[in-house]
Amino acid sequence: MIVIVIWIIIFTGSFLLIYFSADFFIDNLKEFGVKYEFSPFVLGLLILGIDPEESITSIVASINKLPYIALGNVIGNSILSLTLCFALPAFFHKINLKSVTNSYFIIIFLSLLSILLGIFFSNLIMVFGIASIFLYLIYLKVSLKEIRADEKANLSETLDIFKVTEKQKTSIQLIIYIFLSLFLIIIGGEFLIISAENLMKLSRISETFFGFVIISFLTNVEELTLVFKSIKKKSLAIGLGGMIGKIIWNLCFTFGISGIIIIHYNSNLLLFYNWILLVGLIFGYKILSKRKYMYRRSASILLGFLAVFLFINFLNI
Repeated sequence: MIVIVIWIIIFTGSFLLIYFSADFFIDNLKEFGVKYEFSPFVLGLLILGIDPEESITSIVASINKLPYIALGNVIGNSILSLTLCFALPAFFHKINLKSVTNSYFIIIFLSLLSILLGIFFSNLIMVFGIASIFLYLIYLKVSLKEIRADEKANLSETLDIFKVTEKQKTSIQLIIYIFLSLFLIIIGGEFLIISAENLMKLSRISETFFGFVIISFLTNVEELTLVFKSIKKKSLAIGLGGMIGKIIWNLCFTFGISGIIIIHYNSNLLLFYNWILLVGLIFGYKILSKRKYMYRRSASILLGFLAVFLFINFLNI
């Protein structure tokens, strides 16, 4: 019992190290961009469009030969982001939705196809991982074409949401802080996976449940905070845009790197069931993106998806 408690403490501490180091990483990356006058799109992408916690967790899991944690985190995290992170705010606020362009949905559906092929042809997951990385590069190219004249206003709102002040750090200081925070994220990710592996052995909880549910819940704290902050600032477009960016980052970049490292694994039906649930959610958001708002009825449907997700995975603890 004492050993389990010790590993739980290490697991929790590792996550907190990743969480706060990731914030420090993003803040200094933003300040570096402001200092050298990067375009508003690039700054917005750096602040909202990358998710180092999730990527490091999946990548380290892949390196440690825990493919179900790596892939479960990719799919499970995306499901939780699209359900919990919008369902809770929608119960208390009428959320005005900004239509998301079809280009992003096409990229998301292509990435889902790549993941599906990686599930069924597990010995070729490296190939589909590379394809997913190319999809992310296409996403960057498409996003550059979507730049509009009002992006400076959007950027100022984004910085206001994160409450990041522009301190006068030198370039060397910023570079040191960026690499230091990245190093801490990697260390936290390594200890998170080591502790998760030991907890699985001691508690006999399955690797898939750990990946789909436990780690996915932990790494969604930031997303939930982002949406609530964007609603409070009456700038939900930023929260929605950030979520789309994170979903694409997760499905394309994180899956891509993880797939390249995994090379080969034995697939199972639980991955496929969760994939189907994620596809249903994306289709739902495709419909919702054309509507004017999301409120309690939509929130109830999203929580229904969440309940199905938890039910499926609790059966496989």
